Parts: sequence; C-alpha cells; structure tokens
Amino acid sequence: MASSHVQPLLLLLGLLFFLPALHAVSFEYCNKSGYDFGKVTRVEISPNPVGPDDGELSITVFGHAKESIHAGSIEVYAKSENITDLLRQSNLCVVGEACAIESGTNFVLPLSEVPKDILEGDFKYVVALLDEKVGDSKEATVRMCVDFDLPTSSSTLASA
Repeated sequence: MASSHVQPLLLLLGLLFFLPALHAVSFEYCNKSGYDFGKVTRVEISPNPVGPDDGELSITVFGHAKESIHAGSIEVYAKSENITDLLRQSNLCVVGEACAIESGTNFVLPLSEVPKDILEGDFKYVVALLDEKVGDSKEATVRMCVDFDLPTSSSTLASA
C-alpha cells in the first residue's frame, strides 16, 4: 500500500526538478571557445516555444564568474549574415541583482521585454556582456557572449 503513494510522489518530484529545463535553449559562445570572464551554465527563453503572436521575450542567462566586472552593460540583438538589429541595451545595475558581478560568484541576468525580431534567412539571438572599464580602452570590451536560435513552434515557422 505504501508503494502506491510513493511512486506518484517520486514522479511529481522528478517533474518539479526538470521543469525549469523546459524553458532552457541550446546556446553557443559567440567566439566558439568560451571567455575568461566565466562560464554560462544555462539560457532560458519565455515563452518557449515562441509563437507567431508573441511580441516580446524574456531571456535569462545563468552562469559562474571567474573574474569580476564592475561597470557593465548587456546587449541583446538579432544577427543574420547581412543584418544586426540591436533589440535591447541595459546597464548591469538595471538587469542584475547588483551593479557588479564578483569573481567566484554565480550570476543571473534576467532580460525582460526583449522585442521579438524575425530576420530573413538564418539568424540567431545574441546576448553579450560588455565591460566598460577594461584597461585604457574607450570602447566597451566583450567579456562574455552567447548566441542561440529562438525555439519556435511549427505554426510560427509556417506563418513566417
């Protein structure tokens, strides 16, 4: 009798454990090899899949920092072979839990209200973490960058 109650409970616990992974998407580092800054562990998109009537997305990047960043920004853009559309640019203070990401810590970068963009041909969404205070450079330095395809339903592809 006890085993009949245990199996549904284990199934429920298993579903709760894997539920966050349902919104995760496959990603690659923009430079294909990773960055000294740290490691991205997961990228989540909501809604997932993205439907034809969805105008905005939420993108969350999870990772672990090996180095610190104290004055940064996040850029999200859609990029194809011929076009790059900047969709959102935010200061790290607005996006993150703090204005800095410290070495040796986990970070979460929640990006809400990102406009959905559909470019012709093959394109990817890109999320880049820029550091504004690296050396004497006046230009922001890319400290981390990932790209990924939007998870779309078959009805989205048919209407595009």
